[in-house]
Amino acid sequence: MSKAPTAKRRAAVRRRRTLLALLAILAVVAVVLLVWRPWQAPEAVVPAPSGSAAAPVESPAPSETPTPTPTGPFTPVGGSDETGEPTEPCAAEQIAIIPSVDKDTYAADERVQLSFTIENTGEGACSLNAGTSVQEYEIRAGDQVVYRWSDCAADVQDNVVQLEPGVAQSTVPIEWDRTASSIETCTAERPQVDAGGATYTLAVRVGDYASQQSAQFVLQ
Repeated sequence: MSKAPTAKRRAAVRRRRTLLALLAILAVVAVVLLVWRPWQAPEAVVPAPSGSAAAPVESPAPSETPTPTPTGPFTPVGGSDETGEPTEPCAAEQIAIIPSVDKDTYAADERVQLSFTIENTGEGACSLNAGTSVQEYEIRAGDQVVYRWSDCAADVQDNVVQLEPGVAQSTVPIEWDRTASSIETCTAERPQVDAGGATYTLAVRVGDYASQQSAQFVLQ
């Protein structure tokens, strides 16, 4: 019996095994290439602009809050609330009150701004109630009272303050609408006072302390 066919079969088996081994190697190489992907270029790193490093982003500076000016509690004549060692009440002769208006003559459409200055003319500090509850603005035409601020004053309050000697304090002006006042007309329309060159005077009182002079003005 001839041995040639057997040799051929063995050669064929070797070729198949060699082919299978090559296919296995190719499969491994393909897997490695798929994972590694050497054909893709690495991601480019963007360099910082030449000549300087990248500038950090600056956060906006916080807005500056203005420091409030220290003020004492509200008083209608300035001064300071009575604190610490109590002072003696102000004597009538050491308190000077001066009424004032913002103009000497007012045109027909102008309203009058009323205010006053108060000063301790004594040698030492003294205290008094200078609140709106005891303030009085009184306007006269000759001897006739035509307007009192207290007739319809609202939201009034006491305010005991200490006045230092020689320090004048002025009030914030209040507005007079040139009408005659009475307690019966606080919620009704008030009549206008005479104008056309009429002369009026303003006097002020703060509790027991009255102005020794008046402010004169003319309404056109």
